[in-house]
Amino acid sequence: MTSWVTFETIDESQNWDEFYIDRLGMHQYRSDDRTRFKLERRGDEWRVEDLEAEGDQFYKYQSNMRDVIHWVAGRILYGA
Repeated sequence: MTSWVTFETIDESQNWDEFYIDRLGMHQYRSDDRTRFKLERRGDEWRVEDLEAEGDQFYKYQSNMRDVIHWVAGRILYGA
């Protein structure tokens, strides 16, 4: 999985308003066939969407970068 420092840098930079995370937790700036999560900047917060959510699972979450990455990591590590 991409390190926290990288996500923190993306958050502090105004160069990126969206990016993607693949099934293994690696960040990328373009969507492809490995993409699982899409993250978008919404003011001071980030919104994440799980593109592979199943059935009644929550598939969107919005909060600060740290909480959003915790949510993503939980879904990757625990197979949600």
